[in-house]
Amino acid sequence: MLVRPVPQRGFTLIELMTTITVLAVLTMVALPAFQSFVANQRVRNASFDLMAALTLARSQAITQNGTVQLTKSGGEWNAGWTVNDGTRNFGSQEALPNLSITDTNGGASVIYGKDGRITTTATKFTIKPTTAISGVAPRCIAIGLSGIPSSTQGAC
Repeated sequence: MLVRPVPQRGFTLIELMTTITVLAVLTMVALPAFQSFVANQRVRNASFDLMAALTLARSQAITQNGTVQLTKSGGEWNAGWTVNDGTRNFGSQEALPNLSITDTNGGASVIYGKDGRITTTATKFTIKPTTAISGVAPRCIAIGLSGIPSSTQGAC
């Protein structure tokens, strides 16, 4: 009776090491691009959160027929903020670490009057990472005379 050899299954050590090496090289190439992607998304999300808070403050001021303010929680805007009318809290934002959020007025709050316009001077917010990252553009949130915020990519 003739016995046929059973074929071996699996990978050789050389094939496995080659695959791991190629995977490591691809990871090293993709990591910087992924870091800038994540940083861009964090800046974009923070700008959307600030836009939503400004829009909420404006709409509550019109709805309540009174003043509503967006106030920073700590010494800086990236420490978070709250939307309230002095007695009721309409919303809040937790701290946004590793981001720099600055406004042109250096004020502690943005106050909307009952007509939906800001009672403080016109404000622009710049949102960017605390440390410069290649390929990450800042975002600018500007509040127009009507009180409606707008967002653009780039510095204010």
